[in-house]
Amino acid sequence: MKTNSPTKDHVVIGKDELIHQVAARAGLNLKETSKVIDAFTEVVREDVARGHEVRLMGFGTWNLRDVAARRVKSIRGGDPITIPARKRVGFSVGAVLSKAALGTTALTFPRIGKSSNGETKSMRNGTEQ
Repeated sequence: MKTNSPTKDHVVIGKDELIHQVAARAGLNLKETSKVIDAFTEVVREDVARGHEVRLMGFGTWNLRDVAARRVKSIRGGDPITIPARKRVGFSVGAVLSKAALGTTALTFPRIGKSSNGETKSMRNGTEQ
């Protein structure tokens, strides 16, 4: 999906494309992947609404932030008006995502897999840890 933006190569990945990419990488079918993504967004939304901080190490952190009241000039006549204090959702980018966005060599997330004997093992960059 392309958007109207100043740069021609700006691509937006929507939910459907995200589901397809995650399903392909995780080896899940589209229905299962859609349920996982829906559950993930629901958990983040509910916990942030309760005032909890939701953190995915290396990726980022969602939290609820206070925005103070402020005075601005009205666009309909120039009179000063006050915008009331409110809360907003904040997102802080994690180190891995930040490095990936800059195009530098990003750290990889550890992958958990099963060995041939059924034991759980930690994988990093395709090698057993």
